Amino acid sequence: MTLGIGLFAVALTLLAGIIRGYCGFGFAMIVALGLVGFLPPTEAVPLALLLDLLASATLWRRAARFAAWPRLRHLLAGMVVATLAGVGLVSSLPTTALVVGIALLSLGGALSIMLRREGSTTPAPLSMSRWSDATAGAASGLCMTLASAGGPPLMLYLLHRRLAPAVLRATAILFFAASSTASLIGLAGVGVVGADTLLRAAVLIVPALAGNALGQWLFERSRPRSLKITVAPLLVALSLWVLVREWLSL
Repeated sequence: MTLGIGLFAVALTLLAGIIRGYCGFGFAMIVALGLVGFLPPTEAVPLALLLDLLASATLWRRAARFAAWPRLRHLLAGMVVATLAGVGLVSSLPTTALVVGIALLSLGGALSIMLRREGSTTPAPLSMSRWSDATAGAASGLCMTLASAGGPPLMLYLLHRRLAPAVLRATAILFFAASSTASLIGLAGVGVVGADTLLRAAVLIVPALAGNALGQWLFERSRPRSLKITVAPLLVALSLWVLVREWLSL
């Protein structure tokens, strides 16, 4: 990376950390979308996932106290199955298709969040939700492995289940930690995770952790704000930037 790109990556990682520390998700998507303009997707996605996993470690202990564990177990079961399919697709799809896919998945997810109508905050019952939990986990896990874009599918599902903000955030943090781990193991198995990924992660982990801490501080000292005005607009802007850049390069 050049100095300019390196400074951009530091600022991007800091911002992504703040968003994730506050909302519980969005880190890997923001980092992957921002870096895919300068790195191949097979390098940008594993780097985003690795940073997501390492930086989220500071949030796990608190998240474990508030997470919806029965629902989380079903979500993780679906995620593990779908991750295997995602790893196979990443190793076989051409670069341009992956870049456009990352942008479109992120854009679609962000628009879905923005268009969603706010509903009741009364938690939906856990009964009869085992298979829907597993399906949502599978959709999120597949998008996570392909494009670091597992956030919108899971968050839309959890919002539909009307979890309290603290429970939703905690459940998302633990799910994405597990999903990033599974994706990285699979990607390392097909030779996508290399020494360059580890080196870049070592450089960017400090701003990621700093952003996490600031986001956590903001979450604890302010009322939770809708994802429509926090993560979604940023994802839309980054997705459109990637799509326009790819179109101009044709």
